[in-house]
Amino acid sequence: MGQGVEVHTRLAMIAFLDSEETLDNVLNLLTLQLGNDVMVAVTAKMAVMDGAEQLVADINHTESLLRQCFPQVRWLFFEPDVEA
Repeated sequence: MGQGVEVHTRLAMIAFLDSEETLDNVLNLLTLQLGNDVMVAVTAKMAVMDGAEQLVADINHTESLLRQCFPQVRWLFFEPDVEA
């Protein structure tokens, strides 16, 4: 408790996100195990899209799929960014 998820779970989350067509690149993934629940913070470069509404829809869709694959995720923070 109070640490990141197991390495294999973190790698599986990154692999899942990397497989999403709406994401160009995962820049950072932070996790925090809180009992049975997990908090996740994702920073990702998004694929090219048509405007802010599409960006929000793509993020919402990705978040929904991530929660389906990893039901232990209770809190999920997703930040679109560009590579520095």
